[in-house]
Amino acid sequence: MELIKKQINNYTWKVKNVMQFTLDDTVNVPDNLLDMERLVLVKGNVVIEETQAMVDRFQVKGNLNYQILYLADKESNTFDSLTGRVPFVEYINADGTKETDYIEVHASLNDLTVTMLHSRKLSLRALIGIDYQVKEMESFDAVTSIEDEGSAEVLSGNISMMSLMMQDKKPLTVEEQVEIPGNKPDIYQVIWKSMNVTNPQIKSEDGYLLISGNLSVFLVYTAEEEGMPIQYFTLEVPFERRMDVSASTADMISGSVLCLDQYHITVVPDDKGQDRILELAADFTVEIKLYGEEELKLVQDAYSTDVMIEPVWKEFSLQHLLMRNCAKTRISETIDMPKSQSVLQICYTEGSVTIEETKRTPKGISVDGVLSAQVTYLNKDDNGTLASDTFDIPFTSEIEVNGMDQEVTYSIVPFIDQIQAVQMSDSQIEIKAEISLELLAFANERAKAVLNMEIKPVNLDDKMKLPGITCYIVKPGDTLWSIAKRYYTTVDRIREINKLESDMIYSGDKLVILKE
Repeated sequence: MELIKKQINNYTWKVKNVMQFTLDDTVNVPDNLLDMERLVLVKGNVVIEETQAMVDRFQVKGNLNYQILYLADKESNTFDSLTGRVPFVEYINADGTKETDYIEVHASLNDLTVTMLHSRKLSLRALIGIDYQVKEMESFDAVTSIEDEGSAEVLSGNISMMSLMMQDKKPLTVEEQVEIPGNKPDIYQVIWKSMNVTNPQIKSEDGYLLISGNLSVFLVYTAEEEGMPIQYFTLEVPFERRMDVSASTADMISGSVLCLDQYHITVVPDDKGQDRILELAADFTVEIKLYGEEELKLVQDAYSTDVMIEPVWKEFSLQHLLMRNCAKTRISETIDMPKSQSVLQICYTEGSVTIEETKRTPKGISVDGVLSAQVTYLNKDDNGTLASDTFDIPFTSEIEVNGMDQEVTYSIVPFIDQIQAVQMSDSQIEIKAEISLELLAFANERAKAVLNMEIKPVNLDDKMKLPGITCYIVKPGDTLWSIAKRYYTTVDRIREINKLESDMIYSGDKLVILKE
């Protein structure tokens, strides 16, 4: 009897949690930059470079990237900016974690506070959120069929499971060239440049991933003509790229995430030699997760009338796709501006979304989160100089999920589809946003697989104690297979003697059983 086996690789979720940590640092203004008089704009993002599982904890390595615009001289309306990064290593406690586990981490910058210590030095304080999952990799060889069965009776069955077919990280660079709006003067000196991604989409196709979205560009600059006010504009640049992934198929479920690591905006002259062209380069990390439905035929049991076969079973967890959904949440909030800040004109609005807590409800999943909206504007109380404020807006959204009474594991990835600030008065603005919550939910169940079969001689005493003919009354939970195995006969023999047309039997049925 030869056992044919197939390797099954399966992830089980062990720990899922959200936590925060604080990062403090001081930054010196480089010698080639002007002294600071007042901070205007602060922007940052977190990039995770490496995770390492340990016993009951894991390590996260990454960088906080920052970009700071400041006023160097109010009289001449002169600005300068500095960029940099703060590396960090954080150890996060997660009971039950082993060195062989897989750690999935998503980081968010929940708050970034920059304070001038003096004209050449800054204090930087960041609150970084970590949404993590610890998964254990199960790998075992399961018996799928038996060759040279001999007298063995073999019970096989089909199971369907959602498997993680591919998990990887790949870089992606998107390069675009766009012209500044026609009603804007030529660019003389760039004061501030910013880029965000809105409405990212990743779709699995045969042999590749189709990645799309919008690059939201904001540029502040001075024109060459003297006496002109500071100029600014925004651009929405759509992009679509194919990433070759040989394992991808069109029927797979993508749980992939697009992360913007860094970007470059360069001004170049057009055909007439005028500085009106922007070369955009966005460096992404694509966190690839592709799920596929897998049909497995596994041996579930075996016995023989000649020898004793003792299967060695293993219980394992398998997943079924319960729901893939993109829930939309609209936010509208009226905000009072801080004292001494008065809006002359809104220039640009960008934001980020953080999920703080998720809870199961009778209808699905309740999501509590925060939208952080950064509004850049011209301050009326300060002679129209550039200013910026960040406003945190809490929100709650419920995603309907049928079947949440089962054992369910899920992940939710938030992103901003669109965001804007509308001026209501000098002292009030209204922030409007549409947020997408990408849900991937799996129902979990337990299954059994046969790893091996031990062959032993039949216990003749036990076999001899059984009567040669038995009138058996079917009990709840009985099957023809379990009855045949118990009485050293076969399913076909029971069906033949009792003239059964199928394997269906019911509690209370009477069967005649002949021992082989």
